[in-house]
Amino acid sequence: MGKFKDMEIQAWVRAGKPIVGKSDGNGLTFTLSGNGTASWVFRYRFGGKQRELTIGNYPTISLKRARELATEARAKVQQGIDVAREKKEQKIALTTAGTVEQLCDEYYNRTVLGRVKRPEFVREILDNDLIPRIGRIRIAEVKPLDIDGMIRAVVDRGSPVMANRVLQISKAVFDYAIRRHWIEQNPAAAFRRTDAGGEEKSRTRALSSDELVKLFQALRDSGPIFTIYDLAIKLLLVTAVRKAELIEAPWAEFDLEADDPVWRLPAARTKTDRDFTIPLPSPAVEWLKEIKRTSVASDYVFPARRRAGKPTMSPETVNWALSEVKHGLAPFTLHDLRRTARTHLAALGVAPHVAERCLNHKLPGINDVYDTHDYLTERRLALNAWADLLVQLNKGETGKVVPIRNGKAA
Repeated sequence: MGKFKDMEIQAWVRAGKPIVGKSDGNGLTFTLSGNGTASWVFRYRFGGKQRELTIGNYPTISLKRARELATEARAKVQQGIDVAREKKEQKIALTTAGTVEQLCDEYYNRTVLGRVKRPEFVREILDNDLIPRIGRIRIAEVKPLDIDGMIRAVVDRGSPVMANRVLQISKAVFDYAIRRHWIEQNPAAAFRRTDAGGEEKSRTRALSSDELVKLFQALRDSGPIFTIYDLAIKLLLVTAVRKAELIEAPWAEFDLEADDPVWRLPAARTKTDRDFTIPLPSPAVEWLKEIKRTSVASDYVFPARRRAGKPTMSPETVNWALSEVKHGLAPFTLHDLRRTARTHLAALGVAPHVAERCLNHKLPGINDVYDTHDYLTERRLALNAWADLLVQLNKGETGKVVPIRNGKAA
């Protein structure tokens, strides 16, 4: 246990009296310069000589964190590593040659790839925003002004939510650089959401029956090249899944020839981290079979149109297609299709807990712990009614909605 206490250190800083190498124990010392700069220094002996490693400034590095870093440094010394020399070599290498692009690649390979569920989302932000804007700058030379310019560029192109994501990833990238002892300050640390895209409000957009009729007609009017996107949007609506879950799906997950066709979505591809079986109404089966008949031979429902890169189409491609369709509707996103499905399920009289399971949402509160029933039969009935309505709307008919009552269609 060290000698210092946080309140004691704060009192020293307020007093402003210079302190040289006051020991906390086990090599960790505290220094306060005449101009008020407080810092942590780890002192050790290596090869018979007294050596020093500057850990960082206080309060940026807290007392607790300084002790942790000193412990890590002491362990390295015991393994025969001269930590001050190691840090100097790393700093020289990265300030002379290390660029943000190199940092992004190492961050992705060591902390993202194989460790997070959607690594391609992080990769797209690195490739589309960080690397083009600041990739050539040396890591130690990146300034908050560079971060601000990058974020402003994303906001100016009309993507405030993405600006928040870019800021979040930027902070993580430079935090990684700090952990690797390549820099001591994170140039993105001072920025908040208000400096980027602002606080994100929960969306409430859902398409009405009339709007779905217009959307389907606009997709048809856009020509044969948009047929695949038309089918993708219908499948997103009828299954109520997240866009990546559909666009990245392999055919192996589908059983279209069973008496009761299903789509078995594995836990590794769901947000809830659990397997999810989706009952497939007849129209969904026909839409999937149409894709299989007309698309190139592939193990995936929506294969990439170019051979390079990942094997499936990017979800952003569907976003692009949707932006090209002249539907004349108020703006909406692909994720709003899930809300659209949930809204129409409610209008069809589907019980709330069944509708939530249709979207693979966890049930509120303790229900999700004790109610593990998957409601497959009830969900099949609900999605069949929803599919029937979609077929009706696809024909341009907005007739009376037939609600579900007592587990069966009224």
